[in-house]
Amino acid sequence: MWRSGGAVARALAAGGWPCPPARRCPRPPAGGPEPPRDYAVPNGGWSGAMRQQYQRLLAMAATGAWARLPSYRSARHHLLRGGYPGPLGRGRGVPAAPPDPVPVPAEAPVTPGDTRLFLRAIEGAGAGFEYAMFLNAAERRLLCLFQPGPYLEGHPGLTHGGAIAAIIDTTLGTCALAVAGKVMTANLSIDYLAPVPLGAVLLVESRAERLEGRKVFLSCHVRSANGDTLHAQATGLFIRLDPAKHPTQEEDGGR
Repeated sequence: MWRSGGAVARALAAGGWPCPPARRCPRPPAGGPEPPRDYAVPNGGWSGAMRQQYQRLLAMAATGAWARLPSYRSARHHLLRGGYPGPLGRGRGVPAAPPDPVPVPAEAPVTPGDTRLFLRAIEGAGAGFEYAMFLNAAERRLLCLFQPGPYLEGHPGLTHGGAIAAIIDTTLGTCALAVAGKVMTANLSIDYLAPVPLGAVLLVESRAERLEGRKVFLSCHVRSANGDTLHAQATGLFIRLDPAKHPTQEEDGGR
């Protein structure tokens, strides 16, 4: 799994998605393009339990320690939502105002409609991966609220282990991105402890345990929303990519 230092981090800094309660969301200029859809919000496929947990996490984010991360369908949409001055967790903080959009590289080999992020590829509300992420940069923690849909079935009525691995990998990778910037998965080790019924509401919690040079070591626990069942636990090793070999949009002037 590859994580761009400009994707989730840029999305976090994008103009008020969601807006703090005290201010209004900016609107696109008249005649301008519509902003990409944020999929990390309730839809018709969310269960009552999913919505209840989402509201609880939103209330937690209102204290200021946590921030809800928007989630778009493609990495390109994350890029277009704006830049970010550097990886989270290094004392820079999230800018108060959205920066100018970062141009898409001219050498991009695909058109905007050619790609989708893996976890946002399934059409239909509630059919596949329904999730929303909340980041606590100061504590290097990330919470992912997750509801697996019927298209993620393995054994009858149960979520496929690969789908659980995918949401763990994404949660760990997003947390690693917040700590170290652009990263790539080097190792992912998962213990599956209890099956996950389709439609269950889970909390996937990740934490960056330590950094050693370019290495980011993380832990993850997948629990039922009420905390009664530990469905899986995992550890991950992510490698921060060499900026000289993998420049960000900011470092290479947006080329």
